[in-house]
Amino acid sequence: MATTDDYGQGVSIAALTDAPDASALARNIANAIVSRSVMRFASASARTAALSGASAPVEGMVTWLQDVDRLYRYNGSTWDPVAPQAQSGTFNVSFSGLDTYTGSAVTFPTAFSATPRVVLNINSVAGGTARWTARATSVTTSQFVPFFQSSASGATAVWSTVQIDWIALAP
Repeated sequence: MATTDDYGQGVSIAALTDAPDASALARNIANAIVSRSVMRFASASARTAALSGASAPVEGMVTWLQDVDRLYRYNGSTWDPVAPQAQSGTFNVSFSGLDTYTGSAVTFPTAFSATPRVVLNINSVAGGTARWTARATSVTTSQFVPFFQSSASGATAVWSTVQIDWIALAP
């Protein structure tokens, strides 16, 4: 009669009194280990195809999807990302005689699966940028448009290759 492991994980272990069945023993051990390991799949569709029927996902399973380089955990009904997606970068801004400026669209290195939150930082110690704010507008899963505004209306400025740092986070 088979017993289970000492750790209460439901791993079936053959008893010495059971008839020898190397195939069943190997399958029980492999199934127990694989279902509790991080499983790797090329994509979500490959994961769905593999985890069906007797191999359907159970709550707590963890998978790595290679196409999006992301870890997911099964909550019993859906696959949830384990951690937010994050990307960052820099770009330079130059303009002259303006009190607001809308830059060109910045494309993320990799498209997000959901619309991210984007934070911009004006990376300068120059006095000409001290009274300016920066924010991302028109944010999509693949890009955003930077917008800059002087806190002193009508106070124009000249920016020459001012570095802007950005970070984007998506659930």
